Amino acid sequence: MFMDGHDICNNDEAYSFIQSKSKEDFNFDMHPSPNYKRDRKHIEHKMGKVKRQRKKLHTEAVKTTDNKVEIVDMMDTDIKQPELRLDNPFANLDLDLGQLKQKLPDFDARSQVTNKSLKGLHIKKKDKKKLRHDIWIKKLNAVEAAKKEEKERKKREKTAIVGDIGAMGDALPTIELLMKKSSNINSDQKEQKKRGIATEKKRKKQMMEDISIFKQILDHPAYKENPTETITTHLQNKLKQEDAG
Repeated sequence: MFMDGHDICNNDEAYSFIQSKSKEDFNFDMHPSPNYKRDRKHIEHKMGKVKRQRKKLHTEAVKTTDNKVEIVDMMDTDIKQPELRLDNPFANLDLDLGQLKQKLPDFDARSQVTNKSLKGLHIKKKDKKKLRHDIWIKKLNAVEAAKKEEKERKKREKTAIVGDIGAMGDALPTIELLMKKSSNINSDQKEQKKRGIATEKKRKKQMMEDISIFKQILDHPAYKENPTETITTHLQNKLKQEDAG
């Protein structure tokens, strides 16, 4: 056995004990003893390790000998409240309550049916589809009517007019007829509720009639030769008709 009967107390005793042993006893590589591992652990345990004792976590900072007092600038930390205005901001404002309560004209009244107006109606899907189809057909008819009218106008331009201004006179009385019809309808319209805006259908019809009348006047040969004399003659004839009537 390697270290039987020896009680090593410190490093010096362990060193002297190791020197007293022969070289063959420590030749573990050549002739390892059966108690090699145990004896080696025993020697390491007795010899121990040299460790640095740590007294504090960090080294102390270098202390200065000057006892100086740090001067801190005094600051005003009081929070100032905003000043409240005591005067009335609406003192010089003149409001008329009568103008605020007046009823504004109804500009939202529309006679044309659109896709946006159909969304608010609680109708069936089939009926909505039919309405959209009818609107589409009306648009197609309006386009076809405009093309047909343009074709007829070009055809009339190529046709030569021979004679007096009778054709122009026949075209102009349509304005007089409209005036008479409007005078007869005025009495009936007084009883009905007045509308701020005419329906789109009526406005479109009136516009097309006015356009056709002016086109006939502008295309007439007598008007092209001397427009001033033609208009004067028409006004004289109209005054004679009013005096006779």
